[in-house]
Amino acid sequence: MHHKLRTGIFKALELLPRKFGDELYHQLQRINEKSIQEEYNFQKSTILRFAEILNSTNISFSQRRVVEIGSGWLPILPYELIFSYQASEVLTFDINQHYFANRIADFNKFYKHQFNVTLTSTLPKEVKYFPRTNILDSAIHSGTVGAMVTRNVLEHISPDDLYSIHQQANSYLKDDGFIIHQISPSDHRAYSDQSLSLWDFLRYSQREWDRIQTRFDYHNRWRLPQYIEMFKACGFEIVFLSYKSAKKGQRLPAKIHADFEKYTTEEYTAGSIIVILKLKQK
Repeated sequence: MHHKLRTGIFKALELLPRKFGDELYHQLQRINEKSIQEEYNFQKSTILRFAEILNSTNISFSQRRVVEIGSGWLPILPYELIFSYQASEVLTFDINQHYFANRIADFNKFYKHQFNVTLTSTLPKEVKYFPRTNILDSAIHSGTVGAMVTRNVLEHISPDDLYSIHQQANSYLKDDGFIIHQISPSDHRAYSDQSLSLWDFLRYSQREWDRIQTRFDYHNRWRLPQYIEMFKACGFEIVFLSYKSAKKGQRLPAKIHADFEKYTTEEYTAGSIIVILKLKQK
């Protein structure tokens, strides 16, 4: 879909009463919804990459209470954490509500058939789902969580909340706890409109970008150094970091805004970021 048409649709939805606009947005998303098998395969590659990296750093989800931010449409990551990587419990938070009873029942049939695990038509007791909930409004007791995980979520969170979320995690993580993030800081409009480069939105000032984006496609446009600065400021050390920068021949914006000129090409094009954080030793 051309990015201007996409933006126009989102702008129109924002004019509607919030509840009605959100419902229409979710219906539009479901038109192009992947099958359960497709969505599972799509997410499985990331989960396997997480497991590979954690194994190389001698870190494990085993017997840990895990917080997930950004539940998405299906509980694929929580199920994998519990049934494949032996997490004891997953608390999954989402500002939206995407888990629907019939979809969960269908996913459970798929998962039970594929992996021979015991499931009913509802979420297993080890998965605690908190829809329409900002994790910052939750009361998680200090030192009770072994890990926090996100997958392509941080780029959709405001800078102020990113700091607050990691300051909160600094409190509820156990001393040996860890955080693992996958971050996609590219221009998501380019995924459906190949006329745009993956960094097209860096052409704009913040004011210009705020006139383009909506609550349905919010992107903070943070670059890799900004995430690194925030993690360190919130009391974490980076124990693993990987990313992919622009390859030779990839189309870059003809010009980027002055706000981003302080970054090298490697820094401002860094994408597919995976980072593991641990609390700084006091």
